[in-house]
Amino acid sequence: MSHRLQLTHAPSVLFLFGLSGAGKSFVGDVIGDHDDWFVYHADDDLTDEMLEVIRANQPFTEEMRDNFFERISKKVNQFRSQYSRVVVTQGAYKKKHRDYLRQTINDIELIYVTATDSLIHQRLEYRINGISNKSAEAIKHIFEVPDSSVKTIFNYEGKTSIIEQLNNFYSEELIESSETICE
Repeated sequence: MSHRLQLTHAPSVLFLFGLSGAGKSFVGDVIGDHDDWFVYHADDDLTDEMLEVIRANQPFTEEMRDNFFERISKKVNQFRSQYSRVVVTQGAYKKKHRDYLRQTINDIELIYVTATDSLIHQRLEYRINGISNKSAEAIKHIFEVPDSSVKTIFNYEGKTSIIEQLNNFYSEELIESSETICE
């Protein structure tokens, strides 16, 4: 299997979502490092109010989340006028917000990034900034796991594994070989 990222058949926007500590930013950076993708870590645009809530180990209100996803949608659509390919990372814990993004951003695919609970816990322990284990645990129960039709990246084994999984989704070679098998 190639260690070079081959996203020939990917849509122009990939939105990586999942629990805090699952490795969305890592996967987004892998994509950004290996191809001509602009990487937007949406957590960089959390409002001051949202950051205060995180520091207090509290969940966001629905109004905060709704406003934040409107902001993300507008920002991604602005980036699309500047860049041909955009990868976005953000938790997107609620299905309604993921559906909203699908409705307001053309040529987008959402990819669920996941890892084991113990690995997530370990990653959060080593974070200097961002959500703590305590905060992550306090909001974990509100995460709505996507159905099996959503592409999933299992972020357990590092960069090479991420590249292989993405290539399985989008590389020209694999799509052509599957088309040949179907004929």
